[in-house]
Amino acid sequence: MSNGVSRRGLLGAAGAVIGGVSLGAFGTETAGAKSAVAAPVDSDLIVRPGDGRYETLSQGFNQRWTSDPLYIQLLTRDDQAVGAVRTALERNLRPTVRSGGHCYEDFVENTGGAILDVSTMKGVCHTKDKYGRSAYCVESGATNWDVYTQLFRKFGVTIPAGSCYSVGAGGHICGGGYGIMSRRDGLTVDYLVQVDVVTVKDGCVTVTEAHRSDPAGSDTANLFWSHTGGGGGNFGVVLRYYFADLPVPPPHMWLSSIAWPWADLIKHRDDFDKLLANFGNFFAAHSGPDETVYNQLFSILKLTHKTNGNIVVSSQWLGEDVAPLDAYIAALEAGLTTSSTVQIAEVGGLFLPLPEKRRQMPWLQATQTLNGSGPNQRGKYKSAYHRKPFTGTQVAAMWDWLTKDVPDVDLTQTIAQIDSYGCRVNAVAPHDTAVPQRDSCMKLQYQTYWTNPAQDQAHLDFLKGFYTAVYADTGGVPEVSDATHDRTTDGAYVNYPDVDLGIATDPAPQYPRLYYKDNYERLQLTKGIWDPNNHFHHKQSIVPPTATASRTAD
Repeated sequence: MSNGVSRRGLLGAAGAVIGGVSLGAFGTETAGAKSAVAAPVDSDLIVRPGDGRYETLSQGFNQRWTSDPLYIQLLTRDDQAVGAVRTALERNLRPTVRSGGHCYEDFVENTGGAILDVSTMKGVCHTKDKYGRSAYCVESGATNWDVYTQLFRKFGVTIPAGSCYSVGAGGHICGGGYGIMSRRDGLTVDYLVQVDVVTVKDGCVTVTEAHRSDPAGSDTANLFWSHTGGGGGNFGVVLRYYFADLPVPPPHMWLSSIAWPWADLIKHRDDFDKLLANFGNFFAAHSGPDETVYNQLFSILKLTHKTNGNIVVSSQWLGEDVAPLDAYIAALEAGLTTSSTVQIAEVGGLFLPLPEKRRQMPWLQATQTLNGSGPNQRGKYKSAYHRKPFTGTQVAAMWDWLTKDVPDVDLTQTIAQIDSYGCRVNAVAPHDTAVPQRDSCMKLQYQTYWTNPAQDQAHLDFLKGFYTAVYADTGGVPEVSDATHDRTTDGAYVNYPDVDLGIATDPAPQYPRLYYKDNYERLQLTKGIWDPNNHFHHKQSIVPPTATASRTAD
């Protein structure tokens, strides 16, 4: 074990056991099973109604979602996790899993069921994988900030994951995981080598170690692959992830934040169109897998509703030489009449009111500064991958909806956030991981936030109308690229779930195609192997490859 930290030390004495309890119909133990006797559960780890923690632990980051689970169980060790799953199934309860609590829809909320909470499993260490190879291990309850600080301070490495500090590793990583380092380093799952999952297979509740090097076509090889972008809540309870050959972050990073006042843009409509064209054209030209200069750049164009006051571009430059960053900013401003200024209002939880257009900071400090989690509020989200610059229809729809007057509805936190994408992300083939979108140059997240429950429907209607209008030419959704690869868009991101794309009980939901494209068939194969009875499910989960699945959505 490297650096004096053993896997046993990370998990605790009992947690070093990898085994299972085979229960047939969740009753008596089956002969010949490798048994891990479930440890007695500390009563403090079971949170029921009446407990002062219950209200907090029964809901996540998005305040739209509340539920009344029968109980919440805090998981701390492997044997306890096995016992928790077994107990839930013996009691005929639906188990759902929470790590950071950032699910955008109500997939974890679980009235009458059991929420299994891994948020106290936050270990990060250097250890060995199941084949005895050097690996970095991250427990699924660790937040992005836990992971960044521990990996960097102890080992000088990082993962190219998201900027929101409080997002949990459990769901973030198995959905793909991308962030400000991804153009240089790829997706988080591109470094994944093993995942440990509590599974239910052939009536046996066990911890399964699935590795990238497992024999091709084996059950565990399919299980591993399905956790490289197949999304959370589908196959079991993820306990930990292992990574190899992690990238080294730069010692410094340049931050840039510039804004354009809406009051000026409304006077110069052409500037809005030009800004979107400049942004889209730049990243269409500089997002190939062999890009060697602007793979150091990650930039976000935050198109706010006009009531926010300003449109913002925030950028992170990983290189020491700042000249390419300055050239990029100049390319954005080319041809605009409206002059840029400093950011004057918060946009999507991020506020960088730099007095100059750029500033250099140590990497970890800059990463902390870029936190975009924001406060707990009510929210709705949609997403899209873009392979080409914006079309005229898309730009016109963005202008129309972002300048629309909506009386008595606070739209100051309504945003079309356009992230730069591609470069090393696009160096991986679509079927090598479960993430099929591997030739995009931009990734969009449509967001709206509010606090008053009375405004729920107004915000939902607005964002749906906005999104549908932008993609009117492809049926109101960012349709996937066809065989000729001539479409501008290429589907949506599984980690930004949107039930408007359909749910599992619909006759023909859109989400399997838009999230997974033709990788969905293999995900269904894995589901049929590891969870054919659909014990782990939510509204947009992977459906077993059978029409007689007992349950598909709640």
